[in-house]
Amino acid sequence: MSLIRPSNPDLLTDLDVEYSHFHCCGDEDLVFLRCPDCGHIVVFCYECDTLFPDLAHTETSQGLSLTSEAHRVACSVCGAEFKDRYFLRPENVERYLPTANQVREAGFGHLLSKRRP
Repeated sequence: MSLIRPSNPDLLTDLDVEYSHFHCCGDEDLVFLRCPDCGHIVVFCYECDTLFPDLAHTETSQGLSLTSEAHRVACSVCGAEFKDRYFLRPENVERYLPTANQVREAGFGHLLSKRRP
């Protein structure tokens, strides 16, 4: 069962990532994120705060420090910081999740789980 529950069923959740492409903490909890400013799509592990900023190279990751109220996820392309510190909370999450079509259009449809047609 997904821990991320957007009200819009077109938005992706942690059930929509093909986990075999990503390795970080061994207990990966992965979700696609989309920059609200430029639309760049990344994958984020909310278990260990690891960001996969370049989905063409999923072996490349960066650990984020999200331990302070001032810390934010920043887009690896445009540098814009996410407005919400708690971006995965139900009241904020829809600003940051892409649709399957957006992931496909960006060229990363192969990173979608088999559950997403």
